[in-house]
Amino acid sequence: MPKATLKLPPYVSKLTTHLQKGVRGAEVDSENVRGDRYRFVVVAKKFEKWGHPERQLLVWNIAEKALSKAELPKVAMILTIAPSEMPGD
Repeated sequence: MPKATLKLPPYVSKLTTHLQKGVRGAEVDSENVRGDRYRFVVVAKKFEKWGHPERQLLVWNIAEKALSKAELPKVAMILTIAPSEMPGD
């Protein structure tokens, strides 16, 4: 039996694409939190030298330009992580 796939809301794909373009080399993932709300995880090497406020300013500026005022509240959070901060095996 084929696996069911969850169809992502258009804003999720749109923000993922804009985050990947705006944060070069980033890996971007999303996860449904509740209803049509999603959280995003952006892992980027450039975050190694950046503090949390700078990271958040960057990704939220991207989100504000990419999404409409109706779509923006559907973003539950955007986590910004440097590769060295990822949990080890």
